[in-house]
Amino acid sequence: MDIEGLNELAIGTADRLGAEDAVALTSKARERMIRFANSSVTVVNHVEEAEMMVYVAKGKRRGIASTSNLEPSGVKRFVSDLFASLKGLPQSEYASLPDAAKKYPSASAGFDRKLDSVGPELPDLAKRAIGASLKAGGKRSAGVIEASTVSSAILTSSGTKGAETRASIKLNIRSFAANDASGHGLSCSATLAGFDPEMAGERAGSDAKRMADASEPQAGKYRVMMSPTVASNLIEIVGDSASAFSVDAGTSYLTDKLGKKVAARQFSLTDHGSVRGGLGGRRFDDEGMPTKSVKIIEDGVLSTYLHNLTTARKWKTETTGNAGLVQPHAWNLEVGAGDASYEEMVREMGEGIILTSNWYTRFKNYRTGEFSTVPRDGAYLVKGGEVAKPLKGMRVGDDLQRAFSSVQMLSKAREWIEWWEVSTPTLCPWVMLDGITVTKAYE
Repeated sequence: MDIEGLNELAIGTADRLGAEDAVALTSKARERMIRFANSSVTVVNHVEEAEMMVYVAKGKRRGIASTSNLEPSGVKRFVSDLFASLKGLPQSEYASLPDAAKKYPSASAGFDRKLDSVGPELPDLAKRAIGASLKAGGKRSAGVIEASTVSSAILTSSGTKGAETRASIKLNIRSFAANDASGHGLSCSATLAGFDPEMAGERAGSDAKRMADASEPQAGKYRVMMSPTVASNLIEIVGDSASAFSVDAGTSYLTDKLGKKVAARQFSLTDHGSVRGGLGGRRFDDEGMPTKSVKIIEDGVLSTYLHNLTTARKWKTETTGNAGLVQPHAWNLEVGAGDASYEEMVREMGEGIILTSNWYTRFKNYRTGEFSTVPRDGAYLVKGGEVAKPLKGMRVGDDLQRAFSSVQMLSKAREWIEWWEVSTPTLCPWVMLDGITVTKAYE
């Protein structure tokens, strides 16, 4: 059966069992992956998988589960077992699905068929990235290219129905020059034409070459200029904190701050359910409600939390189309562009630190937003508005509200970022923050 037929089977089963509300959301994914190490292709893989998520509710009890057994008999048994499990669950307050059904005609908004058929070209794309890295100064490179096509379909007990297909391609490359001198580059796109392996390879190789003889910085407070890669890692956490579920759970630094200043005036953050160029999202959320563009932070002021039907009922507002049946979440985050070039930002910085990549972002306190992260790959000390020397062995920390309230400049150019440190696709500029605490990693 196709995924829409499987949804009909699941909802029909739930209806016959007496469910008051039911949702079936089935996705089918096809991923082509190529991995390379020491500048040579090592693994080529092709994976196809499918999964169904089912939600059922009756008598103030609700259950959610998923299965990858999509044989018709398996689907019927899965829904029956899920419905039977409601008897053992506690009652809870939740919002019922709306009676009025919505129809989303099957569509492939922004779907690039050239990207959908890519596969034999992946080794050549990897070679182009490796070649650009070698030309820029990297001695050896490792990384991965993933091309994915995901088809999703939803059906609810109230008759809401929709389906769509999206595709994306992502490259991560790390290059190494001497000892621990390394650089990182990435390119991700919803179209094959927008994918740029040479750019990613050149960045990785150039930073690897420049990082030779890096030294530790002096501990202190600095102006810090974050690449889109680094800034997106923190901005994703801002998006997570804007979820009404996170606020209710006590894990959001944005608690009690609706309508209040939480960032600098020039900082705005928007979530898009579906947007041209976006690598994620759908036209419908997990409850079948239409997604849309939601201004989370506008001119530094927190405008809204992200809601599903249940959190919206609790907060006496409307859903923002961001369900997660349990936890509302962002789809595609966008940071508003600034008006400066990279070169202008470096000159204006005067003295500070440039970060191009990071990992191991951890929190001392989610409720206050106190975090630290470890820069890696290209990092540089700036003096007199010019790059003075490479840096290594440091940790950067602050709290999110203070950090984003210190935004001084944003670049005009922005990039889509998604990789293993950023799971929510984010369109992000270079971001200059002031007064960021930098310590030596080994002290």
